[in-house]
Amino acid sequence: MNDQDLYGKTTAGFDEVRGRALKLPQRLRTMLIMVDGTRTVAQLREAAQTLAAPGDFLELLLGMGLVAQEGASQPSRAATAAQPSPTPPAPAVSASTPSAGEATVVPTASPEKFRAALKFMNDSAVDLLGLRAFFFTLKLEKCYTAQDLLALLPDFSKAIAKSNGPEMARALEERARQMLSD
Repeated sequence: MNDQDLYGKTTAGFDEVRGRALKLPQRLRTMLIMVDGTRTVAQLREAAQTLAAPGDFLELLLGMGLVAQEGASQPSRAATAAQPSPTPPAPAVSASTPSAGEATVVPTASPEKFRAALKFMNDSAVDLLGLRAFFFTLKLEKCYTAQDLLALLPDFSKAIAKSNGPEMARALEERARQMLSD
């Protein structure tokens, strides 16, 4: 498994995120949610380490048929993603103030990126907050632009930190910002 490989969810993986039939451990489920075909193996492993997820999470998810390596067209995307990847996370973390994040993220967020970030935030909240996610998901339903999502990120981070710790909140907020700026 190459550090620059990309993996995405299979149909079974999407079904598991929606239905929770396998009752995956929380951190393994979080990693399944994070596998989206845009993060490299190296980036996923770094996130897993931050979240204290099992080191062999990718192998476990592969073995269960929940994820698969992206197709032949993806390695070229991985090569291009590999070079900018070390650079964007640093600005995303340093640009955590809303005004800096809005200035750099909003102009580049396409509708597809917005929908992906919205889904990521919703899935993460539902997975990690359970019933407490209800009011947060109502707020998400009122988001129509990337700027709306960015404005909601502090609430998202606060809720995640309260129930799952600041490390997880920081990692998920960084991922949401990255999804809006990629």
